[in-house]
Amino acid sequence: MVRWWPAGWCGWHANGTCETWRGERIGGCTGTLRLPSTLLIFFRFLRQSKGEWAGAPLQLQPWQQFAVGSVFGWMREATDGGRYRRYRTAYNEVSRKNGKSTLGAGIGLYLLDADGEPGAEVYSAATVKDQAKIVWREAMQMVRKSPALRRRIQMVGTGPKSQGANMFVPDTASKFEPLGADVDSLDGLNVHGAIVDELHAHKTRSMWDVLETATAARRQPLIWAITTAGFNRDGICYELREYSVQVLEGLVQDDRWFAFIATIDEGDDPFDETIWIKANPNLGISVKLDDLRSLVLKAKQIPAALNNFHVPRQHGGRWQPRLVHVHEGWRDGPDGRRQLVRAQYFGGLEDSQE
Repeated sequence: MVRWWPAGWCGWHANGTCETWRGERIGGCTGTLRLPSTLLIFFRFLRQSKGEWAGAPLQLQPWQQFAVGSVFGWMREATDGGRYRRYRTAYNEVSRKNGKSTLGAGIGLYLLDADGEPGAEVYSAATVKDQAKIVWREAMQMVRKSPALRRRIQMVGTGPKSQGANMFVPDTASKFEPLGADVDSLDGLNVHGAIVDELHAHKTRSMWDVLETATAARRQPLIWAITTAGFNRDGICYELREYSVQVLEGLVQDDRWFAFIATIDEGDDPFDETIWIKANPNLGISVKLDDLRSLVLKAKQIPAALNNFHVPRQHGGRWQPRLVHVHEGWRDGPDGRRQLVRAQYFGGLEDSQE
């Protein structure tokens, strides 16, 4: 088994992804342990825009290098004699604040300007356009902070109330736009790349189906889905998550489907600090240990706060009802002596956003 981290630093699902990575020919595909050189060079031009790293170069962390290197490093020999990307879909499920949106913004810009696709159409897609603009605006800030990219990429409609937000590369007639499922029509798309943000919030599969079918005319399209775990097991995200697990387990053979799921394993104690890195590969970088400790303290005392730690921040891929909590406490008994009280609370599943 090939591990990207030392043993114990990632869960079974992430290790399952690592097992598919070898520097050899598999099923007509070729791969390399090195990131594609053009991708490395491109990412050097990107700058972060928020918090303590604002203005600093975007430095890919090991888990991000693995995901990006896997998706862009494997190539397939096509019948027309060309070599194109093996993977067409990348499902990435990681806990909050682990840099998913920042990485998605960088990948979107690469697909827009450096992937060699004439007339590329790249979209940041979400349930509503305001959510779709989160990744798109991060990409826009990267362009603004890079003199090299500013010379190549034009930006229009960047104001807070603008309805026509767009990044455009005149040399190749390529564009990068935010796209919400709440727009009147999604017809006529010719998708080269799509960054689908917070897939767990999609109540229906309509957006996903539109994007997937709109890639048919492209040589090497890529749909890059990013999400935390959620609560709705009847939605498109959980469906794709289950499909991803089947691919990782070898139950389904799909060599065009990449999946990276960062989560703790069955039997792990979610309050054990030593396993937090499994669901938070950016622990100590964008995810602060003190922050998780604070959430744990609160979750142990306040039942309603458990969800804020249990699923999106800690469990990663451990999907479950909104509230299953056991609370222990003391109260005065009828005889005046203190009694230990153990109460279990259950909350139902709801078909809504978090």
